[in-house]
Amino acid sequence: MRWPGGKRRRAVIAAAVLLVVLAVEARLFVFPPTDTPTRADAIVVFAGPGERTAYGWDLARAGLAPAVVVSIHDPRRCEPLDDSPEEICVVPSPPTTRGEARMLADLARERGWDHVVVVTAASQSRRARLRIERCYDGELEMVAVREDGPFQQLYRVVYENGALLKALLVERGC
Repeated sequence: MRWPGGKRRRAVIAAAVLLVVLAVEARLFVFPPTDTPTRADAIVVFAGPGERTAYGWDLARAGLAPAVVVSIHDPRRCEPLDDSPEEICVVPSPPTTRGEARMLADLARERGWDHVVVVTAASQSRRARLRIERCYDGELEMVAVREDGPFQQLYRVVYENGALLKALLVERGC
């Protein structure tokens, strides 16, 4: 015997589940928690979409740090913008968020940094924080820029689902 309204109930449950999933996705990858940047030893700009580099330089020129670290995949693309603050271009190995976290930790050890501000995309922010905290023991502030356009944002959200699961379940170390 079927209960009356069974299809309606399933539709309501499916809609509720979909809304919960969308809310979690939005919180993780579209509107992640970010920090208000304060004075630090360096601004570190992770590679990727959005106006990350420009925002990192804006923060440094506002007096938040004496150095800007820019993660790039091609060292020929490093064009020093200014003598002050210092620009440090680094090609992480491997050229991934995990490689960038390791690069940040190595630079911090070499230079005695104990407080950094990291600029990344909103979609990558949660995973980047996880990766960095596994490698770097100092004070970390994360700031995020938006991706370029809704299609880029949608692509990045889909990508970040898999990348975050990989970081949580497979690549658990620094």
